Amino acid sequence: MYSGLPPAGNRRTWTGSPFQYRPVVRTDWRKVGKSVSAFVMLTFVAQLVLSIVALFYGMKWVVPAILDEWHGFDLILITPVIIKLLTVSGYFLLVFYFFLIGAIVSSCTWVFVTSIRGFSKELSMTAVSREHSPLFETCGLLFATLFFSVLVALLFRTTASDVPSAGTLQESLFLLANASVWEELIVRVLLVGLPLLLVNLLRRNRMYKWHSYLLGGGFKIGTPEAILIVVSAAIFGYAHYAGGWGAWKIIPASAGGLAFGYLFLKFGLAASIMLHFATDYLGMPIEVFNSNGLSLITGVGILIWLGFGVIFFSYYLTRIGEFLSGRKLPGASRTPVPTPWVEPRMQDSFRPPAYGPYDVHQSGWNQGTAADPSPSQHYVFSGGYVCSRCGNTQARWVDGKFQCMRCGFLT
Repeated sequence: MYSGLPPAGNRRTWTGSPFQYRPVVRTDWRKVGKSVSAFVMLTFVAQLVLSIVALFYGMKWVVPAILDEWHGFDLILITPVIIKLLTVSGYFLLVFYFFLIGAIVSSCTWVFVTSIRGFSKELSMTAVSREHSPLFETCGLLFATLFFSVLVALLFRTTASDVPSAGTLQESLFLLANASVWEELIVRVLLVGLPLLLVNLLRRNRMYKWHSYLLGGGFKIGTPEAILIVVSAAIFGYAHYAGGWGAWKIIPASAGGLAFGYLFLKFGLAASIMLHFATDYLGMPIEVFNSNGLSLITGVGILIWLGFGVIFFSYYLTRIGEFLSGRKLPGASRTPVPTPWVEPRMQDSFRPPAYGPYDVHQSGWNQGTAADPSPSQHYVFSGGYVCSRCGNTQARWVDGKFQCMRCGFLT
């Protein structure tokens, strides 16, 4: 089996050992940042669970108020003027209240269940760049919109008089739960989902199932989708002004509407309901349990979430800029792209002889020199060469450069 090799004294060998080099491992700071953000999001998940507990605990005040004190509640439509649809009271209002609670709990549960695999990868720094689980995307948008809302409130120098009163504690518990579900139904479904169905029917391009336009999820954001999101968000922001808020509320409410509409199309109605509930019920556990310790913990948590909100707000601004420009902005993605294989060609310049596993026919050995193989042959190096990208020790000679046999990197 060794008859084709030259004498041992004429073989060209590398004096060094490839095992003295360690593969070069570069830290992906994007994955590190995503993992740190995911761990911070766990603190907000705890806050969300506490909000759900407050929702259930508040039933002992809301249910008696519905049956004994409240004479009716108006269900509305937004077109963008607020239109009274019907008035419900008594046991019908009680059933509607239970429907709100069920919708909120089931939505949060759906987001948690569908995010288990993806969120665990985000915690362990193994997730793919720019691919987010529903839970990560929802929390990221909440941090961004929370930061933007606080920023707008500071710029407009809002005071307590600029915020309409929600009334008693039981009224706040009911009204905020109603906003989390009912507003998503009348804005996201009626102003985004159903118009998108009409657009696709007119274009004869209905690529989704019928229930997708009601429940959302799985849509790709194109020009029609983006227009509907923006229009519905503007109507949503104006409705807050028409409902008693100051004019300053139009801007942050519209930004929230953009986030709700995006989640509705990408992940579904459950994700937008969860984000709306998490935003509106952020301070309700403090009101329900009346705890100074809980107020302190929530205040510290809000400061942390605002800090990460700056990062996520910048990130989503970048994504919007990329969508409008049609290309990725500089530095938006640093995922290395392997160099494609290039067939070797004959060169006039010197080609190094093949070391290590010698898989070329060795008929030209003469006094320690190797014959120049044909262009179709591959050059394999097992000593001395170490790829600076993946640490591989095998390469071939292509156009005057070494090309890694594993990742294709040219050096």
